[in-house]
Amino acid sequence: MPLSKSVNAINLPLILRGKNVVITGASSGIGRATALEFGRRGANLVIAARRGELLDEVARLCREHSVNCTTVVADVSSRNDCKRLIDSAGAIDILVNNAGFAVFDAIENANPDDLEAMIRSNYLGAVWCTQAALPQMLDRGDGTIINVASIAGLMGYARMGGYCATKFAMIGFTEALRDEVIGRGVRVAMVCPGTTETNFFANAERGKMPAASRLILAIKPEKVANAICDSAVDGRYRRILPFMAAIYMRFKEISPRFAHLLMRRVSALLEKG
Repeated sequence: MPLSKSVNAINLPLILRGKNVVITGASSGIGRATALEFGRRGANLVIAARRGELLDEVARLCREHSVNCTTVVADVSSRNDCKRLIDSAGAIDILVNNAGFAVFDAIENANPDDLEAMIRSNYLGAVWCTQAALPQMLDRGDGTIINVASIAGLMGYARMGGYCATKFAMIGFTEALRDEVIGRGVRVAMVCPGTTETNFFANAERGKMPAASRLILAIKPEKVANAICDSAVDGRYRRILPFMAAIYMRFKEISPRFAHLLMRRVSALLEKG
């Protein structure tokens, strides 16, 4: 039984209490909810994002749980900012690579600048933060890296090609990294949420997503935050949520051609209606 299910919820803060956690993209959405949940569970935090005023508010809320919380204004699309963030954090027990954004467009119409920006923020930012934090974890023989991917990294969706590519890259990177560090004391996990109730999908224009994909209801960022914190506790390789998304992704892995066909057919019917 996974540790997160075998430990009484009252004792969960004790497992992460005093751990030093770095979270990127922590000013809003999933990152904000994750910072607050780690704070509730007793972890000390270094939170990063581009918007300093929003970070300050998140830090204030985290400190209400009597934990330390430091803010770092940083843009993960900059390799120098990633190194500065990790260097300023000191000893890191848990790194959560969460920062990212989406622009949904058909590939034929996608803006090249948007495609490049998503690659730098969603994928390369995670790579650069990981490369900066990994040596100290390997030296200690201890540490956890959690990458926030997406179900869009498990299945390609029409009009989401640029974003899907960054999340497929994140999943491939996570799988390779996990194989490289197994047995060396460092755990690597990923969380793959579907649509969440945040400004992320509003800004990306959820209406451009295939209609069938919108049948899976959006989940609250707090649920994703709990999954991320549970991954820090038990190191489980992959969590997909919500449940219906996990079922469909399993179906896609078994029969990818039929899963894509079903997505296209249902989407076409819904969009006609």
